[in-house]
Amino acid sequence: MQLLAVMLVGVLACFLGYTRIEAQEPVEKLEKMIAVVEANGATVEQWSWLAKEELDSVQDVHTFYKLLDSLVEKKVAADWKVEQSPEGYKAIAVKKFTHYQERLVVTWAKENTKDKTFVTYEVKGTEWDDAILKKMHKIFRQNPATFTCVQAVFDDKIEGVLQNKAAEILEDLSAKPIESLEEIAFVSVSAYTEEWKDALAVNRQKMNVQVALRNTDNKTTVVVGTPIITSEY
Repeated sequence: MQLLAVMLVGVLACFLGYTRIEAQEPVEKLEKMIAVVEANGATVEQWSWLAKEELDSVQDVHTFYKLLDSLVEKKVAADWKVEQSPEGYKAIAVKKFTHYQERLVVTWAKENTKDKTFVTYEVKGTEWDDAILKKMHKIFRQNPATFTCVQAVFDDKIEGVLQNKAAEILEDLSAKPIESLEEIAFVSVSAYTEEWKDALAVNRQKMNVQVALRNTDNKTTVVVGTPIITSEY
């Protein structure tokens, strides 16, 4: 639970301070992370990819629904499920494919009398499809912040210090550790690799990759994310 809390705090931080400099296509990072975890003896169970952008085009309910209609016209969403709360509105569209599932979310709310609108496109699956990137280019107006994660499992439970395996994975990613959280059954390490230009500022240091390992009764799970892990672990 503590590790999950740390990650959720990190998610908030990255949305506020994430900078993008000549960002690589997310599929390249995804392929690299999959190759690294497999080279270290783990089997990939699932990957996830998330893109998020803030818009300033929504000022009221009318423009909120206008935005939803525009996404339908672009054929990137259909069958919106709209939720209303005292904070604002949220619209969700989910679609399942053979090897992945996508979820498009549009939120609009007021924060200190200022309108805040976010569009989030999240995909989870087992096989990549180039149609995902094509759809992303239709959804977003500029260059959204992107977050990529790979979850894998080792056939046998890793005996000994999980930190050692985390260090091996980071070495294969050419990443230098920045900070870590260690307990008996899990470890989480934040690091920076110059191979990926996207980065967060954490305690005046750059970071753009996280590795987390957890031991259960009979197996060890590993999650690798850039610039941070955004999935629950």
